[in-house]
Amino acid sequence: MARPFTSLTAVLATLLIACGISDPGGDAPAGGAGAESFERYSYTDAAGTRTYKLFVPGAYDGARAWPLIVELHGCGGDADEEARWSRLNEVAVARDLLIAYPEQDTNANGSGCWNWFQPEHQARDAGEPSLIAGITRAVMAQWNVDARRVYVGGISAGGAMADVMAVTYPDLYAAAMVYAGCEYMGTSCTGGLGALPAEVSGEFAYQAMGERARVVPVLVIQGDQDPLVPYPNAELVVQQFLASDDWADDGENNGSIAREPAATWSGTKPDGRSYDVDEYTDSGDAAGCVLAQRWLIHGMGHQWSNGQSDGSPRDMLFTDPLGPDVTGVAVEFFLTHPLPEQAAGCLQTES
Repeated sequence: MARPFTSLTAVLATLLIACGISDPGGDAPAGGAGAESFERYSYTDAAGTRTYKLFVPGAYDGARAWPLIVELHGCGGDADEEARWSRLNEVAVARDLLIAYPEQDTNANGSGCWNWFQPEHQARDAGEPSLIAGITRAVMAQWNVDARRVYVGGISAGGAMADVMAVTYPDLYAAAMVYAGCEYMGTSCTGGLGALPAEVSGEFAYQAMGERARVVPVLVIQGDQDPLVPYPNAELVVQQFLASDDWADDGENNGSIAREPAATWSGTKPDGRSYDVDEYTDSGDAAGCVLAQRWLIHGMGHQWSNGQSDGSPRDMLFTDPLGPDVTGVAVEFFLTHPLPEQAAGCLQTES
C-alpha cells in the first residue's frame, strides 16, 4: 500500500495530477527492495480519471530501463482479472517486464467496456486514448522504462482499444496485440464482421497517425469458434494494419506491402488444441521483417488461451486451458519489435 504523504509530497502529487500525471502513491523505489508489487494508482487529465494497477517484479532496482506492456481488459473486467487470465505477471518476473493494467470506469461504460466504437474515443489526445496514453507516460515518468520497448495489448473490447492506441499513438507504442478485437473504426464487429473493408479501415488508420505515421507491427489472436467476435475479424485487423503499413511505407497505397502471408505453419498443444499461424513481412518473403502475425486457434471461443482461472463461472467461461501459451507468444513478439530510431520501416531484433 502507498505510504502517507509528507506535506511536500502531497503538494508535488497535486501538481502532477493537475498537469495530467498520475498519483504514484509515493516515489518509485530507488532500488533493491526485492519484493514484487502490484499496486493500484489513479491518473487524471482533461478527459477524466482512470485507475490502473502496475506490476513490478522484485528484481527491478531502477538501474536499467525495462520494457513496459500496457494491457487492456475486456468488458466487465479489471486489472486483477486481466493479470490472472493473461498470466503476464508471472512472465514479467521471468523476462524483467513492467506491466500496467488500465481500468475502465463503469460510469463511462455501464458494461465496463472500453468505448473503442465511439468516434470521440478513436482519436489522439482525446477521450480514453488520452487517458490510456497518459497512464503509459505516467509509468514511464515514475519508473525506469525503455522508451523503445513500450507495447499495448488487450482482449475483446481491450483488443479493439489496443488497435485504437497503436493507430493514434504510433510514436509511443512499438507494437500491438489485438486479441479477439476489432478493426479500427470498424463498428460493430460483435456477432458479425466489422463494418469497413480492411483497405478503408487501413486508410483511416494512416490518416489518424498523421505526421507520426509509421509501420506498426501487430500480433492478432483469435479462436475460430468465437461467437462474440467471429474469427474473420482477425483477418480484417491484420489487413487493416498491412494497409496502413503500405501507406506509411512510402506515402501511397501501392502494394509495397504484400497482403499475403510470407510464411505459414501449424501446431498442436500437447493434449490440447491445434492452431494455424500466418506471418506477414515487409519484403513479402520469409526473410523479411515481420509486420503481422495471426494465430487462429481451432475449437476455441471468446477465451484467453492457456489462461489462468480462479474456478469462478466467469473465469471458466473466458479462459481455455487447452489452448497454446499465447502469453509467451505475445511477449516474444513484443520484445523482438522495438520502436525504430527512425519513424519509417520495420525493425526486428533478438528478444
